[in-house]
Amino acid sequence: MKLIERYIFRRALTYTVGSLTALVLIVWIVQVLQRLDIVRTSATAAGDIFWIALMLMPDLAAGVLPFALLIGAVQTLNSLNADSERAVIAASGGSRSVITKPIMILAAAASGLILFNSHVVGPAASSAFQNGIRSINADAISLFLQPGRFEQVQDGLIMSIDEARGPNVRGLFLADTRDPTLDLTYFAREASIVEREGQSYLVLDDGQLHRKRNNDGSVSIIEFQTYAFDLANLRPVETRDWVRMSERSTRELLNPDPNDRVYQLHPNRFTEELAQRRTDWLYPIAFALWALIVAGHPRTNRQGPGPAMALGLGGSLLLKAGGFVSLSLVSDDARYTALAYGLPLGAIALDLWLLWRNVNVSETRAVRAVSDGTLWLGSQLQRLLPGARSGKAAGA
Repeated sequence: MKLIERYIFRRALTYTVGSLTALVLIVWIVQVLQRLDIVRTSATAAGDIFWIALMLMPDLAAGVLPFALLIGAVQTLNSLNADSERAVIAASGGSRSVITKPIMILAAAASGLILFNSHVVGPAASSAFQNGIRSINADAISLFLQPGRFEQVQDGLIMSIDEARGPNVRGLFLADTRDPTLDLTYFAREASIVEREGQSYLVLDDGQLHRKRNNDGSVSIIEFQTYAFDLANLRPVETRDWVRMSERSTRELLNPDPNDRVYQLHPNRFTEELAQRRTDWLYPIAFALWALIVAGHPRTNRQGPGPAMALGLGGSLLLKAGGFVSLSLVSDDARYTALAYGLPLGAIALDLWLLWRNVNVSETRAVRAVSDGTLWLGSQLQRLLPGARSGKAAGA
């Protein structure tokens, strides 16, 4: 890269890393606070919670990295315009590649990191996180539950046992009121914590399930011989889904076991997970191109940076929301897979066309009208403030 390109790259990298750090910390703290109730389940949980929480980092960072890149790129281009550097580059005959090249190199690096996380780091971290939660809940049941006492294991989840001998429990009672529409009560003569594929599960034997619907008060009773619970969230294992989609390797998703019960009943879930892992890396490229479109043109100091950032975030959020919706549709109908791939690829194609045509989106009639309307509304609201009224009275 040329000297000016390295300069722009360093600024974009600095802004991107700063935005990424702030976004990841905010989301990470929220996720950790939502899971603080597991600390109450055992004395060792308090020591393990930090390590378990770290396993959330790879997926959180990969999820917000495209937005951090967009914020960093728009902020860099806005600062170049604010300091009149962008105008000097254009006036001196510098081509658009001087601005485009460093931003796209940064986008390529971000895409590579997301691709590596999707296929290597992410599944391993997800498996480590779920196994950590399972281990804590297994300790809570086998070591810390006192026979004859009702303990609140989680909010809305109460458990009691008659006797515990290591991983084996006799006389288990479990009341689950986490769903406001449904109360579930489990009784089991025996229960045990078993290891399957390197993970711990709670298996109930010879018991009953009492299901009460809160809307009409109806109660149904189901007798069972065996009932399995995933210790990661203490919910029944659906369709013998011992391993979650996020924990499976890409190789396993590409070549699933034909005898896998989940694959037999819900093959589209494998297609959905594969589509997500194969398309996540496209969003940094689409967002970087969009940042160049909305903020890459030279402008005067009278034109504020607000419209560029608003357009950048608005367009990126709209595209990402469309990606989430398309992926959710894949689980019901595999034909929507084309839409999941087509949205980011279509956005990249549209961005490249807009760059080729040198379209300044921020200066279009519709955007100018919205911007002027926002400024007018802001000025009207400012007149209503007490300070503005007192200033007028003093001037009079």
